[in-house]
Amino acid sequence: MIKTTCLINSFNYKNYVGEAIESALSQTHPFDEIIVVDDASSDGSGDFLQSEYEQNPNVKIIVHEKNKGQLEAVTTGFLQSTGDIIFFLDADDIYHPQYLETALKIYSDNYNCDFLFCKMGCFQFSQENYTPPSQLQFSHYKDYVQNRGYSAILTLEEYAFVGSPNSGNSIRREYLREILPCTCIGGYRMWTDNCVLFGSSILGARKFFIDLPLVGYRRHSENESNNSFYLDRFKYYQSQFATIRFFTFMIEKANLDSLQISRLAPYEFKTIDNPTWELFFTYLKIMLRNPSSVPLVSPWIPSKFYGFAIMLKHMLKTSKRSI
Repeated sequence: MIKTTCLINSFNYKNYVGEAIESALSQTHPFDEIIVVDDASSDGSGDFLQSEYEQNPNVKIIVHEKNKGQLEAVTTGFLQSTGDIIFFLDADDIYHPQYLETALKIYSDNYNCDFLFCKMGCFQFSQENYTPPSQLQFSHYKDYVQNRGYSAILTLEEYAFVGSPNSGNSIRREYLREILPCTCIGGYRMWTDNCVLFGSSILGARKFFIDLPLVGYRRHSENESNNSFYLDRFKYYQSQFATIRFFTFMIEKANLDSLQISRLAPYEFKTIDNPTWELFFTYLKIMLRNPSSVPLVSPWIPSKFYGFAIMLKHMLKTSKRSI
């Protein structure tokens, strides 16, 4: 029996966090535990959470005394969790009632699924603007599931973001415990989705995607103002610096030689179901810029030509299959 945990992180989202929790509580297949971490909010969120949910046996409330950032809030919740699969939820987003039920079917159907991400349905301010999947789509959910294979090389070479924003992701515990707590970046802060997505790819997690808007991403003035983060040259530099330190740490932890693993680019490409031509050319670029991309198939066939042939054959084969 798979045990599930929902981790909700919140900071100054008193107006929204209740809806996020209710969406987790309203799942057709209930979560085994819901852990909410308030990161020292100044808007009364902590008191609200404790008064509304402290007596609920399915919800655990944790309040930070000092603001530590999103990643630390999620880490606090994870260290208190017991689930086999961890689901993330930002306090201003919502789950569709059938999200967990559908996700567990995918994990059960695909024993090698280590990480699952879904399409996000954006809505403005009120959750009434969220357009969920139809029941017909739910009944044919398998038609919307894609095996995205491995993405270690794509991430190491291109810093690829293979996944969704935080609320659309879930991951098996054995991978997340290799990532959190993230002690390598010191006092710098990283977004949780960057840390989890990059880390899981580097560690070799096999990822699946379901092309249905099972999670609602709320657009509002507070999260839109976060774009100013990228305009602050000091914060942006610190974030990028932390990301590089994180990559270095994870590469060492996974015992990888980034130059050697690059040779496997054509074979990693073959693990992806129905890749796009854009992805084909990205892997081709990775292969061409590496000194030795794949082993020689024979003394007369250059390795890069062989790698190109491997990828092109897979691309044409999957293209025909999807028609």
